[in-house]
Amino acid sequence: MKLKLKNKHVLVYGLGDSGRSAIKLLKNLGAHISFYDDDVRFFDYIGFERNPKKNWDLVVVSPGIKCLGNTLLSWFEQQKIPVISEIDLAYLNSKGKIIAVTGTNGKTTVCMLTNVILKVAGYTTFLCGNVGLPFSSICEKTTKDSVVVCEVSNFQLETSKYFRADINAILNVKPDHLDRHGSFKEYLDVKSKIASKLKRHDLLILNLDDDVAKKLVLHKKVKYFSKNILKRGTYIYKNQIFNNRRKIIDLSDISLIGEKNLENVLASVALTSPFKIDKESYFTAIKNFIPAHHRMEKIGTVFGVTFIDDSKATNVASTIACVDAFKNEKIILLMGGQSKEIDYDDFFKIGYEIKMVVCFGAEAENIMKSAQKFGYNTEEFSKFEMAVKFSMKEAEKGDYVLLSPACSSFDEFQSYAERGDAFKKIVLGNFFDTGVEVK
Repeated sequence: MKLKLKNKHVLVYGLGDSGRSAIKLLKNLGAHISFYDDDVRFFDYIGFERNPKKNWDLVVVSPGIKCLGNTLLSWFEQQKIPVISEIDLAYLNSKGKIIAVTGTNGKTTVCMLTNVILKVAGYTTFLCGNVGLPFSSICEKTTKDSVVVCEVSNFQLETSKYFRADINAILNVKPDHLDRHGSFKEYLDVKSKIASKLKRHDLLILNLDDDVAKKLVLHKKVKYFSKNILKRGTYIYKNQIFNNRRKIIDLSDISLIGEKNLENVLASVALTSPFKIDKESYFTAIKNFIPAHHRMEKIGTVFGVTFIDDSKATNVASTIACVDAFKNEKIILLMGGQSKEIDYDDFFKIGYEIKMVVCFGAEAENIMKSAQKFGYNTEEFSKFEMAVKFSMKEAEKGDYVLLSPACSSFDEFQSYAERGDAFKKIVLGNFFDTGVEVK
């Protein structure tokens, strides 16, 4: 299916990166475009539609627009005006195969590694979606021989009506973004939409080790990955990863840290298994893979204290994965930021040995109360910088200072990346000022 948009009047709702990319694509398709955003910063932009309640031929919604309780979207629905997502628009104007990855945690790492494996094996690929470039910015460059690796967030799936991929993965589903979706059921329903349009020959890949994901058998053609032995699928046996009975790589040759990253490698192997990829390509790609910044990223060791930036950990499940990866170390844990209405007890009741939980930002008090309930030593700070500097002062030789917040960053920062960069600047800037060498 391809939408005929030449000379059609289209409204783009939302002016983030995806919205701006959608505008460029729609211009190339010959549409008459207006745009709207709830943010007053954009009101004076040329082309801004101050009265969006008009009889549009089509509305394209950016993933940053909150749908739950959105009166404008409800109005469009009442007027029977077609509303699609940015990834719908891109999908309808793309060629070649599409790999789509969703889940609460690990999406970016899996997409990046999947992309690297395919590239090393000689495929022409495009990495897009929530991982960086919007799908609509690259869709016109695709060919029948190319492969799109698309990270698909719940925000993108929320208004999706047409998007489908040849190979799909649901990595895991944990409570997250409940502030946006209202309930875990609604969040789960949105994630499940990735399989709503699949055709008979399409493939759905599920994590057999995730209690929720493994039950989402939403398609007839399902493949599993697991850290345990499987008769068929992608699994671990005798410290090696196998796909069906084919050996892929030794665990000792994987550079990524932690059990969660092991799941990410398994997922990437499962996603690429339908392609012709030799063992050497798998080895080269996985062995040399460098993950994105702010994901359990070591930023330095000073005076025997190691600092880890895991600012991307914006939910409890991510923080569990980070602390679990360093559970044999002496940990000072930085947690805090803006609430996503998540229960922190799910983390603290596990009972990890943590020297101190340093709480910061809007959620500092709630995190501190939860930590103290389970007997943890805590400190509370209103500002991020104060918390980081306190952690640096308290840390002793052999300690690991982990920034793994379990919260979004929007109380003080524009993004988790900005928060991670601030952490790095505070830590390294402080030591550089003293002339200390950072390893």
